[in-house]
Amino acid sequence: MRRLALFGTLCLVAVAAPAQAQAATVSSFGNTASNPIGITLDSAGNVYTANWGTHNVSKLAAGGGGAAGAPWPVATGLNPWGIAWTDAGSVFAANSNGDSVTRISSATGSAFGAPWPATTGLVPIGIAADQAGNIFTVDAGDTRVTKITPAGVATQFASTGAGTSPYDLAFDQDGNLYTANFGNHTVSKFTSAGTAAGAPWPVNLGVGREPWGITVDSVGNVYTANNSHDTVSRITPAGTVTTFNVGFNPQAITVDSAGNVYTANTGSASVSKITAAGVVTVAFAGGGGLNAPDGITIDNLGNLFVSNYSGNTVSKITPAGGDIQPAPPATPAAPTASAGEGAATVSVPANPVDRRYGAPSSYTVSAVEDPARTCTVTPPATSCQVTGLTAGAPYTFTARANLNTWQTGASAASNSATPTATPDSPRPIPTPPPTPTATVSVASVKQKVSRKGAYITSKATVSGEGTISQQATTGSKKLKRWCRVTKRTTAAGAHTLKCNLGSAGRKALKKGSLKLTLRTTFTPAAGSAVASDRELTIKRRR
Repeated sequence: MRRLALFGTLCLVAVAAPAQAQAATVSSFGNTASNPIGITLDSAGNVYTANWGTHNVSKLAAGGGGAAGAPWPVATGLNPWGIAWTDAGSVFAANSNGDSVTRISSATGSAFGAPWPATTGLVPIGIAADQAGNIFTVDAGDTRVTKITPAGVATQFASTGAGTSPYDLAFDQDGNLYTANFGNHTVSKFTSAGTAAGAPWPVNLGVGREPWGITVDSVGNVYTANNSHDTVSRITPAGTVTTFNVGFNPQAITVDSAGNVYTANTGSASVSKITAAGVVTVAFAGGGGLNAPDGITIDNLGNLFVSNYSGNTVSKITPAGGDIQPAPPATPAAPTASAGEGAATVSVPANPVDRRYGAPSSYTVSAVEDPARTCTVTPPATSCQVTGLTAGAPYTFTARANLNTWQTGASAASNSATPTATPDSPRPIPTPPPTPTATVSVASVKQKVSRKGAYITSKATVSGEGTISQQATTGSKKLKRWCRVTKRTTAAGAHTLKCNLGSAGRKALKKGSLKLTLRTTFTPAAGSAVASDRELTIKRRR
């Protein structure tokens, strides 16, 4: 095949619209030039179409502002088919009958000069960009894949083999490239280095499938839109093929963050939905501007944008009730790490707002050196802590963005962080039990004076083991002790004391009364001593 005349032999058959199983609504997003096929979005939500019939690219303003004015639509090579936009701010159109790729500034509408348009193989149809901004085309005329660097250097990346006529391509999370081979009803897989994958690839979809569009979900299932068979094929990573019936002539295909797949069905003017569980419904059918839809893409809010080949328009399908989920998230930027004690705190920069990608609900952080060590960042948080790391060992970390069932590939690795050892916990010093407060009380104080002597008796009640001492004194500044008694106790209780004033006391009492201070002191076995004073007067006795 050297040249294509798209739809030259296609017969569009009017069919009764099936019952609408979804609540989504369709509206016109704007007019394009003639026969738009490929469709793509930029980060701001502007829509671009590759217009096969008029050899140019249209731009439709975000928010439904309609077609952009001069210099849009911008001229390309002959019959542009596939279209892509990269973060460099450029639109790339695969010129199917010009064997080249045109690069256009999306901001100014100016086409780049030499080395652009970049030369490809024969009849480039599908086009896609990798994360590094390299452009890839599948060249149906000479069954090859062309790689074009951002600088415009074109080389052959891979060959799909004789008779394959690849129409579309897609990348998985690991950078592997898949091609939908219209000519022999197969799907090929190539590594990021361009090496053909081994068994079970290439996978045969079955006679008559003629895969036209292709996409890949987050777990590596490949989906193809089979134009001539009115079906979608799902290929698992192990090569198992499952077929789903959709509308007539599905030509373009995309996937949302929940793993739902959508096809633009040219022949039945409809969009089909296949859930991740394999249930097929009609997202929208009949009317609403859908007219030979043959391109489809999805934005960060779950809006589908469809290019209508025969209507020269773009339709917008707006979700309702969650029937269409947002686009998959983008792979996050490299995180940063700071070491701690047996752990590391990892900060993940939030994905910038981009209409092509859904906003992540969380980020999963993993240690490159020990993938079992993970933590999760849930916005508005910006960091999490990975624990259980080996002290003294350096670690780097990657992040993956999550949304619904989708998890992206790993980011670039963080800086290296080396956790420190967790210091030994200090040995606890036992706290001695509190020492009870000692108490002493004195009662039944009596005095006895006779011709032979004088003494004081009392009962001292103490709180525990210790020593009871009692003395009777006179004076304030210069004390004179008249008696003293000491008694050892082994337990709490009341103890009788007898403090003998002796002959000296008896003689003093013959002269006059004694005003005494009776001090009873209890010194416990542990703790501080306490005392109780009692003032008493012993009257004169002759």
